[in-house]
Amino acid sequence: MRTIATMTCLLFLMASCGDKAKQEKSLARQLDSLSVNTRGYLSLGGESQYVETFGTSQSLPLLLFIHGGPGWPQTPMLRHLNADLGKNFIVASWDQRGCGLSYLRDSAAGNMSLAQIIADAHELTGILQKKFSQRKIWLAGFSWGSIVGMELVRKYPADYIAYVSISQVVNLQAGMAATRDWLRKEAGDRKDGATISALNKLRGANLSTFMKQYELIAPYNGAVFDTSTQATVTAAMTADADYRAYDWNKGFQYSSTALARDMFSADFRNLDSLPIPVIFLSGRHDWNVPQTLTEKLFRKVRAPFKEQIWFEKSGHGPLEEEAKRFNEVMASLPAMIMAKQR
Repeated sequence: MRTIATMTCLLFLMASCGDKAKQEKSLARQLDSLSVNTRGYLSLGGESQYVETFGTSQSLPLLLFIHGGPGWPQTPMLRHLNADLGKNFIVASWDQRGCGLSYLRDSAAGNMSLAQIIADAHELTGILQKKFSQRKIWLAGFSWGSIVGMELVRKYPADYIAYVSISQVVNLQAGMAATRDWLRKEAGDRKDGATISALNKLRGANLSTFMKQYELIAPYNGAVFDTSTQATVTAAMTADADYRAYDWNKGFQYSSTALARDMFSADFRNLDSLPIPVIFLSGRHDWNVPQTLTEKLFRKVRAPFKEQIWFEKSGHGPLEEEAKRFNEVMASLPAMIMAKQR
C-alpha cells in the first residue's frame, strides 16, 4: 500500500530523473518485438477501464496482475522494470476503476468498493480466458491487490492455476501494531526520542494513522529498504507519455478514501486453506505491511502447493527493489508448480 508520504518523496525525485525520451524509445523497440502487445479500454462492471497485455508468444501462460495502492497503477513500472515477465507469461496489467489511465478516463468512477473491484477482476478474467483461449490463468496481487487476489481465489478458484501473493496484506490493524512494536524498538536503540514521542501519539487504525505511521518508518527503511532504487522507479512512472498526465496523488486520494473501510476490514488471519497453489513473495524488511504476519499465514494455510520466497534486500516492493531477481523468480514458478503436480 502506498501513501501520500511516498508520493511526496517520489514526485520530488521525478525532477531529477534521467533521459525519459531515451527510455521511451527503448521501450518502443522492446514492445515492437513482442508477439502480444495490446493496449486499450474494456467495459468492466459498466466502467471503462484500461488493460494492456504483453508477451513474446501467444502460447505462453496468461498472468493477470492486480496492482496495489489503492489508486497506484503498476503498469508503467511493469513496462520498464518487469518487462522480462513477458518472456514467460502473457502479462495482463489492469488499471482498476479510479486508478491510472482508468481514472483519467473517468475521475469520478462509481461503485468504488472491494466487492465491485473483485467483480471487475472476475469479468476481466473471463474476457482474457476467451481472448487467449486459456481455461485457467495465473493470478498475481500486490499489496492492496493481494486483498483483491486472495478474495478472487476464494470465490473463483476454478479460474486460476496459482496465486502469486506479493507483499500480502493479512490484516492492517494487526500489521500496524506489529510495525509500531518494531519501530519502538528500533527508535529506542537509536535513542530517537522524537520518533518515539510521535509514535506514542498515534491512535487507532485508519487511513490517516496508517499514513502518519508510514512517515515514521520511512527514515528507518521500513517501507523502501533499498532507497537507491527510488530514482529508477520514479523514472519509470513518468517515462511514457500516457502516464505523465496522471496525478498520482489525486488518484491515490480518490481510491484510498473510497476503499479505506474495505482495506481495514480485510482479515485473513483465520484463513486455514486455499484450493489452489499459492506462492508468497515477501520483502524481508517490509514494515509497511509486515510480512511477519504473512509468514504466520503461510505456516497455517493448507494448499495443494505453497511456498514463501523472501527478498532479502527489499521492503514493501520486491518487484521494484529487486526487479531482476523478482523477474527470475516469476520465470521459475510454472516449472515449480508443474513439478509438484506430477
